[in-house]
Amino acid sequence: MNAPDPGRPEDDAASLRRALRATAGELAPPPYPVERVRRLGRRRVRTRRALVAVPAAVAAVLAAVAIALPQWPGGEGLPAADSAGGEAPGPRATPSLAPAQPAAPSARPWPSVRTVGAGEPVEIGRGQVLTLGADQVCHRDTTEPGGGVEDTCKSVSDGNQAAGSVSIQSSGALLRPLYIGPGRAARMTVEVDGEVFRAQVLTLEGNPGYAVGYAWGSGVSFDGPTPKVRVSDAEGKLLAEFP
Repeated sequence: MNAPDPGRPEDDAASLRRALRATAGELAPPPYPVERVRRLGRRRVRTRRALVAVPAAVAAVLAAVAIALPQWPGGEGLPAADSAGGEAPGPRATPSLAPAQPAAPSARPWPSVRTVGAGEPVEIGRGQVLTLGADQVCHRDTTEPGGGVEDTCKSVSDGNQAAGSVSIQSSGALLRPLYIGPGRAARMTVEVDGEVFRAQVLTLEGNPGYAVGYAWGSGVSFDGPTPKVRVSDAEGKLLAEFP
């Protein structure tokens, strides 16, 4: 290290800089590790690419598995188990959580045929009375002024209605189908303007050759739609229909 010039004043900072510069000049720095830095860089790039590729590969595998599995109705690609704990023999639908719907009219039980005695007054509601005889059916409306002492009767033997046929009488909301024929009527329906009413069937003991029914509906008017009447036996065999 060169000695300071005794003829020029010098501060401590300048002296320290000269000393450090002289000492550093004697040290040789190691060569820069170019290849090692390049290897580390290439490794980091490969690692980053692998991390990006893994989620896409996993998603593709999962999609392929989902497509390969059989699709069962209401399931998650697997068959539902039966009540015994094993696998079900076939697909089974998921139970519906919808509220139970009321039974359709065809699912309701039919009213039983009511057998009455000849001349026996049968109250059918709303002040109305029916009476069955050997040769006629009579209807009385007790709500009429004077007690409804007069009966409206229809003959079942005068030949005005052919055997194996059905007719319909209406009094207000009261619908009264009348079947004449050898079959044993057990079911009667009256359809008015698309609405179907089931009639209660009345008959006499033995084989009277006719049966009458009654139902409360919307009634039939001359200028309204033509009612449709069907009569069947207990097994559902059609005996007659109108028109």
